[in-house]
Formats: sequence, structure tokens, C-alpha cells
Amino acid sequence: MAIPVIVSLAPISGPAAGGTIVTLTGTGFTGALAVGFGPTNASALSVISDTTMVAVSPAGNGPVNVTVITPAGISAVNAAIQFSYSGAASSSGAPSYYVDPALTSQIVGTLLNFVQSSTTPQAVAAQNVLMQRLALEGDVVGSRLPPPKNITEMGGYINLLGTLGEAAMREETLAGVLGVAGPTPSLAALSAQPLSLVSVANDRPAGSAQATLPLAILVRSDFLTAFQNVVTALHAQGATLPCAGPSALALPAGGPGAALPADPLMYLGRVLNLAGSAALVDPTTDPLALVRTAGSGNPFAVASNVLSAGTVAVASGTYDALQVSGGAVVTAPGLTLTCVLLAPVLANVGFYPASPLPQPALSTDSTWTRLTNVTGLVSGTTVLGDELALLYPPDAIAASAFAPIVGYTWNGTAFAA
Repeated sequence: MAIPVIVSLAPISGPAAGGTIVTLTGTGFTGALAVGFGPTNASALSVISDTTMVAVSPAGNGPVNVTVITPAGISAVNAAIQFSYSGAASSSGAPSYYVDPALTSQIVGTLLNFVQSSTTPQAVAAQNVLMQRLALEGDVVGSRLPPPKNITEMGGYINLLGTLGEAAMREETLAGVLGVAGPTPSLAALSAQPLSLVSVANDRPAGSAQATLPLAILVRSDFLTAFQNVVTALHAQGATLPCAGPSALALPAGGPGAALPADPLMYLGRVLNLAGSAALVDPTTDPLALVRTAGSGNPFAVASNVLSAGTVAVASGTYDALQVSGGAVVTAPGLTLTCVLLAPVLANVGFYPASPLPQPALSTDSTWTRLTNVTGLVSGTTVLGDELALLYPPDAIAASAFAPIVGYTWNGTAFAA
């Protein structure tokens, strides 16, 4: 486990009373125990991923160094990573942020505990709503302007929204001023997507590949329970399922000249990539192996080696296996291996390898690692835009490279016009 490193903070300032929600980006945040604001720890924290976390600033004064404490150690003090309390200029010269005084550290701590501890698909959807709400109306992205002090300032803001063409925001502002029900969307409308991409711990068995494997991977929420059941079953047999990700995913940006994504299924949470680095080095000790019954001449299939005895016994067999030698992939014949073929197991989640499985000729070939899940895609009926809307809000889809092809229909193998 590496020492944590902080790359940036947002916002970089807040009131002396504390209560500012600060987003930290960097590396090595998994398992964080505390976030230090000078000599005082944050009043609450939540680790979103190994590279992102949020913390609530304690009371303080002046500019202070911010550090992250994990079981691996404490991040280095960096003069460029400081948080400034009200009344002190930040190192960048940026103005202090206004913070809603009603947003107390106790309220924020309760919300962060909810974000961190809930894992069901319904709770994940609620987390998305909460995080958007905090970002839009709370202090995750602090306002650089205080509330208007009088009608003149308020009118200036409203006129500016009109000039910028922000009609919907202008209507919401006017409704708030008048104290009447306006067009503000409900909380449910902020996150109407019924599905989400859930970050789950990746299998990282010991060996030369371990250092390259991501700590977490994304699994679509409707596949999550079945996926976890498969991993549990493999562990019971002493086998593992090391994957190569993705560990983070965002729709590709659209606009003039934007290229159409080559693999829409990945952005739909319908692709799982096995860790190619966990195979082909030594079939007898690698976590993954490409095998076939010895002397059969059949196509090779992916298996997970049983490297330590589990609670469920697995019979050994004699296999031919693929192995890299001098940069090329060769066949190592007649090996005695104890392994579990993955295709039948992963079929329980709906993930399947290409058939026949691409046979790697070089160590750099990774096409054999790709598994796809097309459950529920009906040829001639399922529309790409409808599938994207299960996971992403309309504005994100409209701004993505998928915007010109949202009307494409599934033809059995791909989305096409």
C-alpha cells in the first residue's frame, strides 16, 4: 500500500467556524483514517475512491497544511496544498468561498456517513442524488459570490442570468425570491437513472501482476448481486477473478470533430475486462491461464487457477496451456493444473467471452480478456439512447459523443443506424 498523495483541494478556503466540505483528489486514499487540517482532524470524511475523498473542515484560522492519514502513512506536507480559513488569503490569491451557515458539520457528517456506508442499488441511486445536491446547492463546489445584500444586487444577478440565456435558472431564482413553487426539479429528477455503475473491490492475488491491477472495478448495479455471488463461489474454490477495469468511466465528450466511441457496450456497463497481465507468464502459478484438455486440439479457454485450497474441492486435470516465450505465445503441453473454467461461471452474471475465444499470438494480445453482457438487448428493438438513459442524465448524453447516434438500434451484435 502506497503513501497517500494529495494533488488538489476544492474549495481551498472556508469560514473559521469550519463545516466546509472539501473534495481531495490524489492517490492512495483507500482506507483513510483521518484528514488533518493543520493540527486538527476533519470532523467527518468519506472515501469515494482511491483517488477521491471528501472531508469536512474543522474550526481553525489562517492557512493550514492538509494531510491524509492511512494505514500506509501520512501524506507529505506540501505548501501548495493548503486550506485557508476566512480572513486569510489563499496561496493562489483566490477569494474566500461563501458557505451556507445552515450547513453544519453535524448535518454534513450524517450525510457523508450515509454516502459511505450504503451499498444497495437503491441506496446508490440516493447517493447520486445527494452528491449532486451537495455539488449544486451545498459546499462541495463553493460559491465565489455571497448572497445578494439588497434588491439592486439581486436584480443584477437576475439580469445576468437573462443575458447568459439561463432561462430555467432565472425562473427558479424568481420563484425563490417570490416564495412560490417554481420549476425547480424534484430530488428524483436530479437523478432519474434507475441504474448506476458501482465500484467494487477487485481481486488482486499475489504475484507479478498484482502491482498493475486496479484496486476497484465498476459493475452495473443490476449485475452486482450476481457478480458478487460468482466471486464468492470462486473464492470458495480457492480461485480468483482479477480484472483490469474499468475503475472509472465517463461519457466521451462530444462536439465538432468528436469521434464515435468504438465500444458503446463499455459505457453501458456491459463490458468486463479480465487482467491480461495475470496470465501467460507461468500457467502453473498465474492467477489466470488459457487452457484446453491435453491433446484435444480444441480452442483454448480462460480458467482461474486454484492457487490455495478452498472450502470446495476442485479436481486436477491434464491440460495444454498457453505461455509466452521470447515474446511469442507458445503451447505448453501436458500440464497438471487445478483450475476452474470461467466461461460457465461468468455466464451466471451474463458475461461471455467471444466465441470462439481469440487465441493470442503475442504477449501484447488482449482481445481474449474482453467479456460482454448483452442480456436484455433485443435485436431491432433496443435503442442506444434508452440504454444510455438507464445510467446517465439527459444533459450528459446530449453533450457526449453518443449524441448523434442515440437513435441507433441493437442489431444482435452492435448498435447501428
